[in-house]
Amino acid sequence: MSDAGPSGYFSIRNDVVDRLLHGAHRLAGVPEKDRGAVLRAAAGAVPEAEGLLRHSTGLFADGDSTASRLSFSCLSAAATFPHARPDQIADLGALTTILFGIDDIADDIAGQWSHGDVAAFFARLSAGVSGPSPRSSAAPPDPMGQALHAWQGWCDRFHRHPGAAAHVPTLVRRLELAGAAMARERVWAAGGEPWPAYDDYLANGRVTILYPTWWAAALAICGPAPADPAHWESIAPATALGAACMRLANDIRTFERERSEGKPNSVLILERAGMTVEAAVERVSGHIAELNAAFAAALAELPPALAGVAEGQRRSVAFNGAWYMARDTHAYTVQDLVRDVGAHGV
Repeated sequence: MSDAGPSGYFSIRNDVVDRLLHGAHRLAGVPEKDRGAVLRAAAGAVPEAEGLLRHSTGLFADGDSTASRLSFSCLSAAATFPHARPDQIADLGALTTILFGIDDIADDIAGQWSHGDVAAFFARLSAGVSGPSPRSSAAPPDPMGQALHAWQGWCDRFHRHPGAAAHVPTLVRRLELAGAAMARERVWAAGGEPWPAYDDYLANGRVTILYPTWWAAALAICGPAPADPAHWESIAPATALGAACMRLANDIRTFERERSEGKPNSVLILERAGMTVEAAVERVSGHIAELNAAFAAALAELPPALAGVAEGQRRSVAFNGAWYMARDTHAYTVQDLVRDVGAHGV
């Protein structure tokens, strides 16, 4: 994402949340003993992840831009899998960055698209996972073309992981579900249908947060060997709970931005029902706490073979939830990450 077009969008602040959550720390979700190692792993993965996106800088801002999510994305991957290899963290960090771009396209932040354009876009994303396709060295100039170019390059790397073949059908299905859920959000935002009730919104939003999509890929990259498609069925209930936690934490951080877009958001839905914004934030925060307890219980029931996945999901939701309480995901530059590495010693 360049600093030009969408800079106004990225500059929208949420002063209410900053006031209510004053003192929240962006790294609170990373155990203190692990912070130095996690930060160093993220910083080490940034160059490789950035290399995967270097032909698509019109959509994916370079790491020193205020619109960049690259450093955050690598940090989130490292916080999830702190002991993963650098190439695994880079692949997962690049995936997160690409998913942000996909979301920006679906939300008409990166370009303006018809519903048909977005449906065709998701069909091409799904097809890209299923098998190799020709890829030019130069990315097209439009955001959708740049996203597809970066996606194909990422998919080429994804297929090199031993677990990829087993988990491709799940990843394809998660992309199909995400496309349908984002289409629903577009209709709500355009006024084509009334805003949903809170529970209906959350059922859809835990898909559009793309946490399940990310984990379908993460199973192949960092999951247990030998890879088994049944692993997804085992983690799906916990993943849905983790996704709900992530969606609501994101909503608390972004409701002012989504107010400007006319998009439903859990806080805004409660506000429309008559709550003050402060009461709505408190209600959503309480719901996150309830969901986190259910999430922990679901992770505890996973079999020993999936212990690493359970730990990764616990770490991921803890990191991202705390981050959203403190700040947004963009404008955390490579230099910010380097400074954090220095602040946490060697």
